Amino acid sequence: MNLHSVDELEVELATGHGIAVIVEGQTYADDPFYYGQWFDARRSEISFFPQNGWRQVLRAVAELRERNLAIPVYGIIDRDFCEAHQLDADFAERGILRSHRFTLENYLLEPEAWAEVFRFIFRPMPAHANGWNDAAQVTDYIKEAYRNCFVLSAHNQINKFVHTHHSDRAANTPKRLRDFLDNPQAIDHIRAEQKLKEWQEQLGIQDNLVSLFNEQMTVLKNADLSLWQQHVSGKYVLETLRRQFPKRPGAGQFDLKHYLNEYLRALPAAPHDLTILIDRIIAHAAQFSERAL
Repeated sequence: MNLHSVDELEVELATGHGIAVIVEGQTYADDPFYYGQWFDARRSEISFFPQNGWRQVLRAVAELRERNLAIPVYGIIDRDFCEAHQLDADFAERGILRSHRFTLENYLLEPEAWAEVFRFIFRPMPAHANGWNDAAQVTDYIKEAYRNCFVLSAHNQINKFVHTHHSDRAANTPKRLRDFLDNPQAIDHIRAEQKLKEWQEQLGIQDNLVSLFNEQMTVLKNADLSLWQQHVSGKYVLETLRRQFPKRPGAGQFDLKHYLNEYLRALPAAPHDLTILIDRIIAHAAQFSERAL
């Protein structure tokens, strides 16, 4: 549900400072919170506002720009399935940038920060925590969490392919076949192949969806962490990792937001990729401000 209409956003923009950047997330506790934390030192230059999903961000930025507000308006959306050459394709004319990594959550998976989180939570470190205070061991846990999301990622990649290249036919096939999935435990390799084979038959297309799926699986298996960050959703990886967190004796686990608050305490610096995007937005807005004088 979109909790902020464009009219509401226009009013809210007046509460910010400097440039307005519309990002994904239903509320200010979602993506705007993380951007606000990372770029708190630049809060006089730039403020962040939520829209629930990338389509809503595109729409809100376009409509707000049409209103010729005194405040410069830009948008940052998740990379999702975009190729590298598409990341800033909509920047010059539409003010939209895409993150280098698949989702914002991919920037919340730095092993050094998670090792520091558990060094803080467990003092002293109990035996059952199995190396969660060691960055090298946490790196292995994070990589394994990515691997556990390969099937889901490859499945959704093929879904994107079909919706892009066979949109009319896809709309007329059963919803259970054309849906994107959001739970790594919802599908395994065999079921993914069966589902895609059935969908291909329903679509009546020549593209071999099972072969495309297995090609994507091979790419992921042969890649390193930097490519996984670009092609595997951090939302699913982070949730997979959270299920492995060591429990506090007699207390169980915190909720994920509590852990992420500790993560930001451990690693408050803004991710380099996102800093580049913010710098580009500020520089671009300054150019247009100078032309207006």
